[in-house]
Formats: sequence, structure tokens, C-alpha cells
Amino acid sequence: MSENSGKSLAVKDFFKSNILINELDEVLRFKPDSLIGVDKISSDHLFDEGIKTIDDLANLSVANLPEIKEILPNMLQKWVKIAQLIQKNIKEQMRRHKKLLMIGLDNGGKTSILAIVQDKFSIIKSLLPTRGVKREKLDFFGYPIISWDLGGQVQYREKLYFNRPELFFTEADIMLYVVDSQDPDRIPEAANYFREVLKVLEELHEIPSVLIVLSKSDQDARKTLQWQQTVTSIKNKFNSIAQEFEEFSIDYCDTTIFQRETIMQMFSTALMKVSDTSEIIENILEEFTHQVEAKASSLVSMDGLIFGSYTGSDTDEMLVNNTALLLQTLSNFYNSIGLIREKSIRLDLPLNGFTIRGEKLFEYSELQIPVYLWMLSQNPELLEGKIEYFKEQLLPLINLFL
Repeated sequence: MSENSGKSLAVKDFFKSNILINELDEVLRFKPDSLIGVDKISSDHLFDEGIKTIDDLANLSVANLPEIKEILPNMLQKWVKIAQLIQKNIKEQMRRHKKLLMIGLDNGGKTSILAIVQDKFSIIKSLLPTRGVKREKLDFFGYPIISWDLGGQVQYREKLYFNRPELFFTEADIMLYVVDSQDPDRIPEAANYFREVLKVLEELHEIPSVLIVLSKSDQDARKTLQWQQTVTSIKNKFNSIAQEFEEFSIDYCDTTIFQRETIMQMFSTALMKVSDTSEIIENILEEFTHQVEAKASSLVSMDGLIFGSYTGSDTDEMLVNNTALLLQTLSNFYNSIGLIREKSIRLDLPLNGFTIRGEKLFEYSELQIPVYLWMLSQNPELLEGKIEYFKEQLLPLINLFL
């Protein structure tokens, strides 16, 4: 079988008609008698030999099959080869997705964050606590992601996730650990849960990128001394825990559902942590920033994905990224009512002595989403004549970003 035909393999055709397949990753946990040609009695004999699932069957060696008196060797060999073909195809398909774990205590805001990403603003008020695990396929910034939203109630934490951790925590690319920044009373509980999660990941030899999401960081709350003290306490406790596990490094992001751009920036940060090209993109942005004598630069898509930034200060980075996201939202509105999208977008702040300017470089993904190169500069005219050089360097990296 050729590689291309293998990729287009219809997995469901190997299973009996009464078998329902909702998610690809659940297929490997089906019993052997879910396969066409495998009867219940043979499946029971396999079970007695410790071969309980399709995955167990696929992990057998064709060259060294167990002897099972009730099953002919050539029949067992056929089943193993079919199981291996299914396993290979599913793993290939799953590798195209990034696995995103959303973890944290109940009422922390995990599901609301995912709703904002999917533009489901209207359902937030009616959201109920997530029961167990909710898996969703997200087309996030044109890239496929499978989110695992783990309900944070104590009964799920104690009786489900840690009893069978291999079902939930394996092969994760990103872990977003969500902490309610307006609930100081639950910080110890959130910290203890975080420690248990890292412990399990360490035991499973899984090292996903970890981002601590400070949810409910609303503008009015941020101005209060209580919020600032709570965030300081969170960072102190979580930094201390991370130091117990040498493999993990953690970062923090503030989010609020009332400012969608904060959530998009948080997801951008998460994706940059798992992208092999993000460091190269930032190196190119560093060269660009120096050449045009800017204070900060950033590469941002029209749907809000920040591919990378370079700046000398956190304030300048916030200025360029937040301005880019807001001006691009305005540009999208103009475009939606029939206006032609401008190739150059500019905001002059003469009293502050600088300009924030964005230049369209190209479009990425099958959705043809525009990507703009933004800079914060006191001399924006120095940009002239330098765009094409950086455009040629950045385009192939954007196509390989994930």
C-alpha cells in the first residue's frame, strides 16, 4: 500500500456496522471483537492472554505471536496486521493535531476561555460546570487542535484523572493550567492540584509546555490591591512548585473574557512554545527591529495569532501587540462591510513621540489570512525599502509554524 493511500484509509471500514466511532483516539481502546471477522469467543480468548484492546493487538509482533490454541496462527496474524494498520493510520492523523490540556479547579474559567476562542460569546452565561472530560476539535488560527477540557470538581480529580492518568495526560503538546485570579481562598488548593499534575506528568515521562493562565484578570479587578496581592501569591507558590520538577518551565498569562485579545495573546504564547520555527522568527524580528531602529516589532495575523515579537521592554511589547490586535479588529470590520483592506495601517501618537505601523506581508494557510509586520518606532520612515527582504525570510517560516 502506498503512503498516500495509507493516509486516506477509512478506519471505520474495518469495524462492524454497529460500532460507532466518535473520536479517533477512542478506536484503539475498542475490544478486538469490534473488528470485522473477530468473533466474541475469539475476543474472550485474546482477553485471557492480556490482549484486551485494538492497541494491545497492534503491539504484538507478527514474527513472535503468542500461541493461542483456539485461534489459528494465520488468523491471528491477519488480525494483528489489520490492528497495526489502524494504529498507524490513527497515530498519523492524530499527529496532525496539537493536544491541548485545559486543567484547573472548577469555576476557574477554562470552558469560558474555549468558548471565546470559538466566538461562542452567547453561551458563556449558561455554561454549566464541565463533567469529566470534554474533548473538542478546534480550528484554531487555521490549525487543528484537540482540546481536552478536564472538569475541575474534586471527584473527577481524585477518582478519575489520577486513577487512569495515561488516558488523559499522555501525548499532550500544551498544558494550560487555569487559575482564578479573583479567588485567593482557593490558591492553596489550586497549587496542590498543580503539583499532583506535574508529578503524574513526570511519572509518565511527559513534558508538555506549561502556561499558567490567570483568568478573570478583568480591568477593574487589576486596579485593586487585592488582585495584585493574589497574583503575587499565585506566582510565588507556583514558581516554588515548578522548582521541584526540573523538567518543567512555566510562564504566566493574564486573561479576561471581556477582552478577547488577552485570550488570543495567551494562545499565541502557548503555540509559540511548541513551534520549532518560533525562535527563528524572533531572531529575524530582532534583526528587523535593529535595522529600522524601532523599539519593538511583532508579526501578527489578521485572526489574532502572534507568530513572534521582539522588544527591549515588556511595556513596548504590550503596546505593539495590543495595538496590532485592536487595529486589525477594526480592519476586519471595515472589510466585512465591503471596504478594501489597507496594506498599511498606522497610528501616530505625536504627543508621545512614536508611531505604531503595520505592513501586510502575505497571506497564510488555506484560509488566506493576511499577516502584518508591526513596529513601534520614533522613525517609521526607516521602514521604507526593507519590507521585501524580511518578507522573503518570514514566509516559509510561517508556513511551517506548527
